[in-house]
Amino acid sequence: MPQHFHELSKTQVLRSLGSSAKGLSDQEVKARQKKYGANELPRAKAAGWLIILLRQFASPFMYILLFAAGVSLFFNDYVDAGVIVAAIVVNTLVGFIQEFKASKALEHLRSLVHPVVRVRRDGIDMSVAARTVVPGDILLLEAGDHVAADARMIESISLESDESALTGESLPIVKDVEPVSVGTVLAERRSMIYAGTVITGGRGQAIVVATGIETELGKIARLVSETKEEKTPLQVQLSRLAKFLTVIFVVASLFIFVIGVVGGRSAFEMFLTSVALAVAAVPEGLLVAVTVIFAIGMQRILRRRALVRKLVATETLGSVSVICTDKTGTITEARMDATDLVADDKELAHKIALLCNDATVSDESKELQQLKIQGSPTESALLRAALSAGLVKSETEKEHKRLFEIPFDSKYKYMATLNEWTDGKQAVLVKGAPERVLEFCDKSDRSKFLKQAEEMTERGLRVLAVAYRELKTDNRQLKTDDLHDLTCVGLFGLRDPIRPDAKETIEKAKAAGVRTVMITGDHPDTAIAIAREAGLSSDRAHTMTGQELDKMSDDEFAKQVTKIAVYARVEPAHKVRIVQAWRTHGAVVAMTGDGVNDAPALKTADIGVALGNGTEVAKETADMVLLDNALTTIVAAIEQGRVIFDNIRKVTAYLLVDSFTEMVLIGSAVMFGLPLPLLPAHILWINLITDGFPNVALTLEPGEPDVMNEPPRPRKEPILNKHMKELIFLIGILTDIGLLGIFLWLIGAHDIEYVRTIMFTAIAIDSLLYVFAIKSFRRSIFKTNPFSNKWLVGGVIAGFLLQILAVTHPFFQHIFEIVPLHLTDWLLLLGIGCVKLIAIEIAKYFIIIKKHAKEKEPQHA
Repeated sequence: MPQHFHELSKTQVLRSLGSSAKGLSDQEVKARQKKYGANELPRAKAAGWLIILLRQFASPFMYILLFAAGVSLFFNDYVDAGVIVAAIVVNTLVGFIQEFKASKALEHLRSLVHPVVRVRRDGIDMSVAARTVVPGDILLLEAGDHVAADARMIESISLESDESALTGESLPIVKDVEPVSVGTVLAERRSMIYAGTVITGGRGQAIVVATGIETELGKIARLVSETKEEKTPLQVQLSRLAKFLTVIFVVASLFIFVIGVVGGRSAFEMFLTSVALAVAAVPEGLLVAVTVIFAIGMQRILRRRALVRKLVATETLGSVSVICTDKTGTITEARMDATDLVADDKELAHKIALLCNDATVSDESKELQQLKIQGSPTESALLRAALSAGLVKSETEKEHKRLFEIPFDSKYKYMATLNEWTDGKQAVLVKGAPERVLEFCDKSDRSKFLKQAEEMTERGLRVLAVAYRELKTDNRQLKTDDLHDLTCVGLFGLRDPIRPDAKETIEKAKAAGVRTVMITGDHPDTAIAIAREAGLSSDRAHTMTGQELDKMSDDEFAKQVTKIAVYARVEPAHKVRIVQAWRTHGAVVAMTGDGVNDAPALKTADIGVALGNGTEVAKETADMVLLDNALTTIVAAIEQGRVIFDNIRKVTAYLLVDSFTEMVLIGSAVMFGLPLPLLPAHILWINLITDGFPNVALTLEPGEPDVMNEPPRPRKEPILNKHMKELIFLIGILTDIGLLGIFLWLIGAHDIEYVRTIMFTAIAIDSLLYVFAIKSFRRSIFKTNPFSNKWLVGGVIAGFLLQILAVTHPFFQHIFEIVPLHLTDWLLLLGIGCVKLIAIEIAKYFIIIKKHAKEKEPQHA
């Protein structure tokens, strides 16, 4: 079957598909339904609750926790096992609830209608379910219809199609039956209509040439399914961190095990000790904290009218360095406006645009912004402009009654009406393409207005001319012969207007080090004009078309991609190549879009952001859906994403300091042949319970004021960079020196239960105090308000109360094998903790704050 139906004549298409103007017979329809299947796209089944639940366990950290719980159960250590299982349950429930809620919310966004189309079969016009349409069916089309399949036009009466969801072209495409040449790009195949598009004006007939997966829409769906979904930067970093910690505690545990056995201790005792060391190395609360941070960020973004489908996507936004955004509906408002008017008599121009117009308006008593105008985008825009100029449609039409009309025809590119005029006269009113309308005008008008029309076109405007001529005779009909000696009154410039917040949003993104790239199916002139207004680089040297991109290899394009700010006349495969080319430069790429054509790139990008009024394919593929379509929401999400990463980094550092301290403390005791200063139950209590509230409170940090003044973090930058590791090491060493000193001082003079109680409480107090040093890595605690996060203050107080409860209550004393402490013990430990906090702040200044400030200083040649 021929693939280029747009190049064949109407007769050739009918013959090749074995059909006719009367359509297919019922018997033939049934045969073709068996051959081609249902006219629908394969739809991935939504993940059920069980799949979502099981997904929560797919994490290296979760594997470590499960292993630790298994080892504890094997040795009948039910207390340790219970605490670890509690961490697993909390993490699983939080992640499951948030992801399940997001999944259900997306279900509510889906359209649940079952589309019906009108076809002609056996010469009878009928309505059938869209899924039953087959190649060879004759579609009957009119304004408002959703096209059910790819089809070749066989009749067009001013038929226009909105193809923005497929091609990105913002203006409706006028369709006709004339074939177009081979190689014509999709957006310019005027003899074809495509599944997923909408008829905006006129009427016509078309013969179906492809259904289901074989349509252009289906090809995109196939491209989406074949596109590999990459892990997000944070997923990669968390995986690396888990592997790093696994190696650390395995090596450390084996080392301690060997040292202990060589030193004469029993293998069984050393195995239990190694397990304790492994438990110390695993930050049990990290997974819970990270999940809570994601959930809180998800809710904050949802309050800004954006639905995040996956928890991890909230953080990924924060690392975005390039936004690849479609023009229509994202930078522009996805509607037509008459933004320019060149006319000596603007009132007359608006009057002609209103009268020579088939758009309708509902209740004119309402405010202009509340009026519902129905009609083609072009005529609606002209009518809206006339109403804005102060004309009242009903009064104007009553005064200048329409007597006759020549409907708009795509072949002739104009519309003409005969109307009653002033002083009992009549007038011919014409609107249409300037080059066509000006043929009916005086020569002086032609030279004057053609030049102006060319200038407006270069600015990316769609130009329409309006003209008229008064008639002295009393006509009741209008013929083409009457269209002469007209006076051109003016030129209207129409465009899809830029969103009010688009330029400001792009500037904010730029200030945050985020590059914005516009990708559209529009003509290059239109794209450049919009880019200029939006504040993007707007000359031709920074613009590339899809055809130019096709001529480049991937390597050649990768060298050019950083220079290009605007792409025009692109198709789905181009968008994927653009995203991939940016990623070769290490960029973290976000793709925003609403159309079917955006879906492959949405999936390829690190994070896909779909507009709320976009297609289902885009929403299904995206990581986040903007419910209000506001670009400001994207900037807010990027900021929130950065806050999320900062908080993850703070929580990770906070918990790892504890783990490092405990690991060094236990390892040192084993190496020196001393009793264990902490038991596994002590470690789990500190990591999960005493530190639990401050840990969760850190997840609620609102974000530091200069978070959007920082550049995007590199894709490969780890959660724990060099400075963070240095700080964790230093805090751990400072803490361990003090703790080992106390341990050695007490071990010879007191019972082991008392010494372990002191060590247990000392580590708990230290961690409850140095959390305030972790609160900010960019400034000292002495230059910040330590009470700015009321949850953190409350969490620290709760941690102290829980630790006091653990030490004083007989139930916990029995479980932890500890004894009560005196008030002097508590005061001494608190004082030591405050001294350590000051020492940590001094170290933080030299390790992070001073170096960070130096790195941000401008570099001079």
